[in-house]
Amino acid sequence: MGKVAATFTILPEETSFDMEGLKNRIPSLLPEGAQPFKAEVKPFAFGLKMLEIVVVMDDANNVMEALEDKLRSIEGIQSVENTGLTLI
Repeated sequence: MGKVAATFTILPEETSFDMEGLKNRIPSLLPEGAQPFKAEVKPFAFGLKMLEIVVVMDDANNVMEALEDKLRSIEGIQSVENTGLTLI
């Protein structure tokens, strides 16, 4: 079992969503064994901002799925997309 770096793009439902607040909450949302590496709020379209995060975690069963489920369960989030996965 190794470590992987997974990149996720998180989009809110509305432009008024507090993406900076979400960025600051990311460490508390991660499952055991996952560590935040990078989190950056970026412009997306028409005033909407997205949060791009990179999380380092064990390459174990269900860790990435658990993280995706946790991120999708945040109220006000429209979508979560895994945009990259790299073995470390």
